[in-house]
Amino acid sequence: MHRKMSRYSQNFLINSKIADFIVEKADLSSKDVVLEIGPGKGILTSRLLKKCKVYAVEIDRALCEYLSIFFQKEIKEGRLSIICGNALKVDFPKFTKVVANIPYHISSPLIFKILGHDFEKGILMLQHEFAERLCAGPGSKKYGRLSVMMYYNGEARILKRVKKGNFRPVPKVDSAIVEIYKSPRFCADESTLEWVVRKIFEQRRKKIKNILGDVPYGDKRAEELTPEEICKVAEYVNRVRG
Repeated sequence: MHRKMSRYSQNFLINSKIADFIVEKADLSSKDVVLEIGPGKGILTSRLLKKCKVYAVEIDRALCEYLSIFFQKEIKEGRLSIICGNALKVDFPKFTKVVANIPYHISSPLIFKILGHDFEKGILMLQHEFAERLCAGPGSKKYGRLSVMMYYNGEARILKRVKKGNFRPVPKVDSAIVEIYKSPRFCADESTLEWVVRKIFEQRRKKIKNILGDVPYGDKRAEELTPEEICKVAEYVNRVRG
């Protein structure tokens, strides 16, 4: 399910119960349009098509051909469209929900590309360690830049840990199923927020004042600040810059 760097090799999900769980949590109706990223051999695609229309984005041309043959009936009926290309580069069609099997090396940019679109809900398969960082809150060792930027784009929570033995070939690490909702929260200028978050977490052992100078919460370290407090720092920096 997760692609490796070399030649798009994949670890395919083989546990049908987990596939059923993912589709169940997507809470689909016939009115939904699902964007599926990384369909692989179609274990999820076949289940999604029983519920609604699907756009499937697949980078591997050999798998695109396989899916085109296997689902030729659904394609002819207009219920499935296969987009053969890199999910980071192709234009996404309009969709209401997203089901994505995200390769680790592009997890962050792909998640934020998805969050740049309007949709109701997402169910993502991610490597477990990355999922923990995405969903972490203040005080957690996993809390960092990714956690804060996720907070200002929406909400994320881990639904289930998926052991590596549920894939073939077996990957080196476990995965996690993550539920996301897009619910943007306004904070300062977006580029300023991103800059502040990056700066303070790059030097997370230092106090904020030793990184940014005279700013709110200067005596604290990045990991001690809530996303709202980081927002106040970013808004202060934005005012001073402006």
